[in-house]
Amino acid sequence: MTASPRPHDHHSAQEPPAARGLSRRRFAATSTGLAAVLALAACGADSGSDAAGDPSGSGAAASSSSGTTPTVRVTPAADTTMVDPTAAVVVATDAGKLTDVTVTASTSGEKARGALKEDGTEWRSEGALAFDETYTVAWTARNGDRESTGQSVFSTVDAAHEADVSMNVRDGETYGVWQVVELNFSEPVTNKDAIEKAVTVEGAHKDGAFRWYSDQKLRFRPRDPWTPKSTVKVSANILGKDLGNGMIGNGNKTVTFTTGPEQRAYVDNNTKTLVAYVDGKESGTWPVTLGDAEWPSTTGKKVILEQAASYKFNAGSLHLKPGDSHYYPPFDASNVSRLTWSGEFVHQALPSAYSVLGVANVSHGCVGMPPEGASYIYNTFRPGDMVEVVNTNYPQADPDDGLGDWNIPFEHYKDENWHGNW
Repeated sequence: MTASPRPHDHHSAQEPPAARGLSRRRFAATSTGLAAVLALAACGADSGSDAAGDPSGSGAAASSSSGTTPTVRVTPAADTTMVDPTAAVVVATDAGKLTDVTVTASTSGEKARGALKEDGTEWRSEGALAFDETYTVAWTARNGDRESTGQSVFSTVDAAHEADVSMNVRDGETYGVWQVVELNFSEPVTNKDAIEKAVTVEGAHKDGAFRWYSDQKLRFRPRDPWTPKSTVKVSANILGKDLGNGMIGNGNKTVTFTTGPEQRAYVDNNTKTLVAYVDGKESGTWPVTLGDAEWPSTTGKKVILEQAASYKFNAGSLHLKPGDSHYYPPFDASNVSRLTWSGEFVHQALPSAYSVLGVANVSHGCVGMPPEGASYIYNTFRPGDMVEVVNTNYPQADPDDGLGDWNIPFEHYKDENWHGNW
């Protein structure tokens, strides 16, 4: 849904930080000495043997005729690859009891946790195994005087098929009530319905919806702004989930954040003012300058993405060079609140623009303010608060050029093909 490039403001068109994948271990499977025993544990295969002194040592049976030699079955079967680490390892015998079962990681030497049924006929692993790891399953089963021993090997999903998820909200932080939650997946998602069901959002809202902006970018917004001064918990339970194309989620992620007061600013090009509101009450009005005729400010509802006390603006990021009519030397803007990734900000205007505040538009798309106004927005507002710009006679910013999701009517939000005034 990326729109064609449009002129924007001082800084480079920065994309939001890329989703950072979790650390992935790449281990070489250790197989030396195992070739002779791999066939023993195929799912449903008989691991018992009536031949005493089995030279392989994998199916030795007691010579006594008392009882039946146990047959042991293992899931996953011997030599299986790309096993889902969340799937249980099951070892079962059809006679007697299992007396010893171990599932050992070849690289780390760690043993999987597991439990034996009361009657001793089945052992089942508990908890997830590691990704990109080779495991050896070893067992002993006894029925009367007869005993079976054996082992088999399998490997879990490799690093090339792991998938991570990251979010644009951080645990323990406070955001404005207009914050949109974004989840970024390290691999393309084709099983979108299943992944939506794996994501839960609890607290501070009555209704909400998902919208996919690409196969790797999913957003959630409530129908109405979050309840002020409340708690929101977002859980992406993708461990072991199939994202599609053989990609398996390698971990869950949960983030809990709080919301602040309801804060928004209303910027009107007709009056060239910014009016700030906190919990519905006007808290300040300041004159502004917006984008000029060649670099107009986009309209619509824009959520503050990030803030900085100082931020370097460079005309070169707009492909302007010395001698161009709109070129300006690099400078450090003060009290900056970013509205779009492509370069619209609320910030303190340069002293040379003070005389036109409230009178004329001279910026490259930004909302330029007097020092006291920019300072108020920077110190009072936070990421997740709203700045709405009207009457510039220019379209809205593309919704994913920032968090412009509030420009989409809620009844159309789930329809990723619905297009508004951008």
